[in-house]
Amino acid sequence: MGGSRGLPPWGCHHGAAMVLNASFLSSQLFAVETLTENNYVRWKRDIEIALDLLGLDFALEEQPSKPTDKSTIKYKAEYVKWERANRLCLKIIKRSISNSIMGAIPDNDNAKNFLDAIGQRFVESDKAETGDLMDKFMSMKYDGVCGVREYIMKMLHISSKLEALKVSITEPFLIYYILNSLPNQFNQLKVAYNAQHDK
Repeated sequence: MGGSRGLPPWGCHHGAAMVLNASFLSSQLFAVETLTENNYVRWKRDIEIALDLLGLDFALEEQPSKPTDKSTIKYKAEYVKWERANRLCLKIIKRSISNSIMGAIPDNDNAKNFLDAIGQRFVESDKAETGDLMDKFMSMKYDGVCGVREYIMKMLHISSKLEALKVSITEPFLIYYILNSLPNQFNQLKVAYNAQHDK
């Protein structure tokens, strides 16, 4: 009875428990795909799930104040536990980031602040991309170089990218804008569309 104290909840021998624990840890880490320019939302969700399952998510809360001479033994032990979890979180987070993005994030020894900095970088990136796409969309005019179908598909593609960035463009406006970006030789098409009763 007494020999089982301190073992993990699997109820097996210590060596087997360590193997299971290492296997579980490895599976959680490999489940997190590398952060790139295009998968931040999914990456953040997977990181949070992995840290939660590994029992490290408490390190993403506010950093506790450092113990003093007046701190209790229990508080000092809790702080040591937080420090270890914070170090592991940082290693897991950094391990799952591509080199190009890692170079754009200021280093930080606090896992929560580092994760927040990554999020801020993607918020700023989204704003810049939204501005670029809006400028491109609003300045597009059909120049006759490509087919009109290809031109319209390009505009629809930009519109779908803006939708993904939470910039909603209603279908009536989209159709109106595409038709009005076409030159005068397409006036008959515009008249035919405007004469339709159905949407």
